Amino acid sequence: MLKRLLEYSQARYLLVGGVCALVNNAILIGGDAAGLHFTICVLLTFVFVLPLSYWIHARWSFGATTSWVGFGSFMGGSIVSLIVAGGAVGLYRGALGMPMIVAGPLSTVTMTIYNYLMTRWAVSRGSKPDVQPAL
Repeated sequence: MLKRLLEYSQARYLLVGGVCALVNNAILIGGDAAGLHFTICVLLTFVFVLPLSYWIHARWSFGATTSWVGFGSFMGGSIVSLIVAGGAVGLYRGALGMPMIVAGPLSTVTMTIYNYLMTRWAVSRGSKPDVQPAL
């Protein structure tokens, strides 16, 4: 049943996105606990999660080849995502004063739909559609 579910790009996207979200939240929460400002924490998530996320989503989630054009599109879309993330964390953590253990996951939920649509668009740019995702 799991193998059949993973035949759908949306299920693969959610699995990879879930792992990336966990890493993202670990960086946000860990950085906050270490005394870093939330903007630094958000930038760290961008630097560490972005390249790996693009590669896994392109190859496995959507079965596309990776390319510099696709990565550039993904980075462009991710910059907007960074603005969304910074705004969400700024709202939840900064303006509303929520603890990062709550603000981080809420920000992740805020970005999920945008990130799916942006990733699907970005990996299709400059890729060859004949790559089959590995199961």
